[in-house]
Amino acid sequence: MNIKNNAIQDIQASFIEFANLILKQLELLEKQMNCNENLNCIETLEQIKKNEERIDQFEIEISDKFIHAIVLYHPVASELRKIIAIYRMSINLERIGDLVVNITNSVRKMKDSEIYSGMSDVVFNMLMQSIHMVEKSLLSFINKDKEYAIWTIQNDSVVDKMNHKLLTKAIDKNEISDEIKQMLLSFTNLRSIISNIERIADHATNIAEASIYSLDGTDIRHTKLKNDDVDKKDTIN
Repeated sequence: MNIKNNAIQDIQASFIEFANLILKQLELLEKQMNCNENLNCIETLEQIKKNEERIDQFEIEISDKFIHAIVLYHPVASELRKIIAIYRMSINLERIGDLVVNITNSVRKMKDSEIYSGMSDVVFNMLMQSIHMVEKSLLSFINKDKEYAIWTIQNDSVVDKMNHKLLTKAIDKNEISDEIKQMLLSFTNLRSIISNIERIADHATNIAEASIYSLDGTDIRHTKLKNDDVDKKDTIN
């Protein structure tokens, strides 16, 4: 019994360390968006890249501990719910880590542009709202506080509205005709559709990776498949 408890506590300890690393990444992203001196920007960027390597390792470590706990110690229902929740949250934390890197790269590319400088305050407010949601959701689990979780879920629509306002403001600030504005808004909606389709493809990739893990026990996350590793099949039998 003590061995099982220790295993579950080890999973939770790894998760808390993982969560703190993601919060650190979000803090670094905040600094990256506000940094003015080139040297400071480079140092922050390097730290984000370094942390990303550890983030990838964390997700795999927690996944392995999760499987071992289930196979070796047969946790009861309440224990199983906890470690499954940790596993699911870990997957989402890793995705947040990826998004931090993506946002950092995008900000670097357009930080000196007039468009970004004119919209940076709205973008930053949107980021801070999202960071606050991540913090609350993690506190909900760590402090066993359901209200934090409810607050996070309810505030998801706030970020969506900020996103719409941000795009509308970016279009309205430019002196262009109503026809062009309408066209840009249409492209914005198209971008949303494409983005969601892309997410479907991402989930399909996750399913494929899980299938390979199920078939031969190989964890291919964060690795690239060679061409000869791919067996091309066009239909589902």
